[in-house]
Amino acid sequence: MRVLLIVACMAIGVASFAQDPADIFHKTIDLDSINQIDLDVYGEDQIEIKSWPGDDILVETSVKIVNGKPFMLKFFKEKERYDLVGNISGDRMQLISKDKTRKKVNSNNGTVLENVAIVVYMPEEFDEAGGNTYRRRSK
Repeated sequence: MRVLLIVACMAIGVASFAQDPADIFHKTIDLDSINQIDLDVYGEDQIEIKSWPGDDILVETSVKIVNGKPFMLKFFKEKERYDLVGNISGDRMQLISKDKTRKKVNSNNGTVLENVAIVVYMPEEFDEAGGNTYRRRSK
């Protein structure tokens, strides 16, 4: 009986320290000849734009998986589920979420929730022009 009580206490202790898988990814995007940037991000992602003194865009994506296993996050990352892709046309770039139809995934614990927060560090020489559009100031 005593051994069973000790094992139960250990199981509770281990379960209380279990965490949902999370990771942060970084990506830089070169803007040499780009004068306008349009953002088109998956609707359920949180996005924040910050100004910074760099010449390129830095994208920081934080992902936390709830009710999922660590291998799921690794798989999603390998499939570039959370990536922003740059489509260039002349001097304009569209930054678009690569996967805009993220299908829900179920696990033994229920539906897997994906909390995605994206911070885009925009060079200081770009100003907001409305509608998730940023334009380079004239030199």
